[in-house]
Parts: sequence; structure tokens; C-alpha cells
Amino acid sequence: MSTTSLLQTACMTGKRTGRLAVGLLAVIVFLASLAVSDQAFAHAALIKTDPADGAVLAQGPAQFSLTFSEPVSPLVLTLVKPDGKPVPLTAFRLSDQTVEIDNPQPLKSGTHVLSWRVISADGHPVGGSLLFSIGAPSEPPAVSEAIDWPLRSAIWASKIFLYVGLFLGVGGAFALAWLAGSARAGQRFVAAAILSGLVASSLSLGLQGLDALGAPLSHLAQSVIWRTGLGTSFGWTVLVALIALGLGLLSLAGPRATAKPLALAGLAGVGIALAASGHASAAEPQWLTRPMVFLHGVCIASWVGALVPLGLALKGQSAEATPFLRRFSWGILPVVAVLAAAGTVLAVIQVQTPAALVDTAYGRLLLIKLGLLVFLFTLAAVNRWNLAASAEAGSTEVQRRRV
Repeated sequence: MSTTSLLQTACMTGKRTGRLAVGLLAVIVFLASLAVSDQAFAHAALIKTDPADGAVLAQGPAQFSLTFSEPVSPLVLTLVKPDGKPVPLTAFRLSDQTVEIDNPQPLKSGTHVLSWRVISADGHPVGGSLLFSIGAPSEPPAVSEAIDWPLRSAIWASKIFLYVGLFLGVGGAFALAWLAGSARAGQRFVAAAILSGLVASSLSLGLQGLDALGAPLSHLAQSVIWRTGLGTSFGWTVLVALIALGLGLLSLAGPRATAKPLALAGLAGVGIALAASGHASAAEPQWLTRPMVFLHGVCIASWVGALVPLGLALKGQSAEATPFLRRFSWGILPVVAVLAAAGTVLAVIQVQTPAALVDTAYGRLLLIKLGLLVFLFTLAAVNRWNLAASAEAGSTEVQRRRV
């Protein structure tokens, strides 16, 4: 019996199971890929202040200092007086991981609030405040530090769709050009993913500016917001991502002769975009971490990007489905090996000690990610040595059990 006949039989008997398996695998891989940056657990942290939070001083200090866990650049520095009047602080100096801020005027008695917002080398802004009193404490002035949930939600939504565009879109375009042969299954999905990534990446630049300055969504149209977002390291990520997404789209729309080089350049752009910003890329030594993030991103995009086109090709029982599966099964082995090696290097650099795996939020998130990857690697091995081998050997019964 031919491999095409075997594929048809397998798809007829296991259609629902096959769709469910491909869908679950795509969801799991994509969720794992979102953990590459681990942004929510890896920001710069304030470790020391002068004066200390809650200190009572006899007279106003000549300067203030804020020391962080990594080098930062100030975005907004404000001193709020006891009467609630804010005073912008514009004179400061950077010394390694410390921001030294000049006190521009004598301070009256009472409780003052030093409010700060800084951005670290990974491109993520953080903010906070400290209280100190001159002479004796008074009623602290009101300083709003409420979480802007609409902005926070918009930021995460834009980043999710940016990842959709990069991983499922550009990665899918690479799979169609290099693995699918003449099969065009999933091309509309890939194009839609790229278009969503183009919109999300553009919007995320303005949202980054809002987050950096602590401004609400209503200020999105202001030019200073977009200039601020572009001036951060995340601005480079957006610019390179737009190029990568454009190359991926051109590989779909242009002649087949140019599809492979355009898709390959787009895939490289995914790695460069991810390596341009983020905590993992900003960690030292950057000559090692940035290439590892590049390889990590490229491997994830080439893996997850192939899943939807491959699943739709199998569902459609096209003549190119079996060659597509064969190319994917053989090509995924080195991809998984590089992905595992790059992830291990990044994990060792960022976690540093075994105890940090359970003592820190970042370490616990990493354990969850590693568990997902072990599961994915197991599925890849099963696919390579059982499913693909059975399809090529002509085992109908195994196909029925595994598709």
C-alpha cells in the first residue's frame, strides 16, 4: 500500500484525535515560547536608598541615591512635598547601578515622597517611591501608584500577537518555503498571523512609551510617547520585528524563486528581534547571552511555525503531506538539540544557584518551562522514531493508533 493511501486511511480513522493532538501541541509549544523572555519575573529591583525609606532627618539631604540590582536609566524623577506639590528632579548622575539625584531646593519640615521611574537595559520600565521626613513625620502626600490595568492588558495583548506574528507567522512562512514543497496548506493562517504581528508590533511601540512614562492610554497619540518607546531597547526589537514580518509576508506573496531566501532572512530577523531586548539578552556576558537568545528564538519559530501548516496538510490529505512530515521529522532533531543547549546556557546564567530554582519566582517559572519542554521533546522523539518511521514503513495499524 502506498504512503498516500496509508495517510488517507489514518486521517479517516483518526481525524478528531489528530486535530486535537495538533491543536494541543501548538498551544503547549506556543505557551512555552512565551516564557522565553520571562519578563514578569526579571525586572531591575531597588536594593538600597539614601535616605532610607521612612527615615526622619534633621535637615534635607544634598542629594538622593537609588541603587538597583542592575544598571538603569531614569525616566521620571519627582519629589512630592508635604503639601502635595510635585517638583520634577532633572539633575542626576549615573554611577554603575546607582542613580544620584540632586536636591534642587531646601526642604521644609514634614513628610516628602521621592517618586521614581527607571528603565533597565532589558527595556522594561519599573517604578516606585520612598518616604522620608524632615524634622518630624506628617501626613504623607497622596501619590497614586495604582496599577493601570487597561494599559497592562493592552501591553500583554500586543506582545502576545507580536509573538503570534513572529513564531506562527514568520516561522510558518519558513516552513512553507523550506519544508512544505508545493503544499500551500495553512498559507492563509500564516498570512493572518503575520498581519496581526505587524499591527501588534507597531502598537506595542506606543504602549512601551506609555509604560515607560507611566502615562495612561489616553496619551497614546502624543508624539513624546512614541519617541520614548523608540528610544528604549525594545524599540530596536520592534524595528527588527517589522522587517522580519515584512520579509515573511513577501515570501508568501512573491515568486517561489525568492520565497526561500526571504523566509530564511525573516527567520533570522525573529532571532535578532528577540536578542535586541529583554532580560535574558541584557544579562552578562552579552557576547554569550545574545547569541543564545537568537538561537533560542530561531529554533522556537522554526518548530512551532511548522505545526499549523503541517497539521492542515495532513488533514487535507494532500500529496505533499507525507514528504512534508518526513522533512519536518528529520529537520526537527537538530533544532531541538540547539533549542535545549541554548536554553540550558541561559538558565544557568540567570538562575546561577540551584536554590534559586525554588526560592525565586523566576526559578519556579523556569521549572514550569522546563517541564513543558521535556514533554515537548518527548513528543518530538515519539514523532520521529515511531510516527514518521511507521508512515514511511507502511504500518497502517500504528498510524491508526498514533495520528
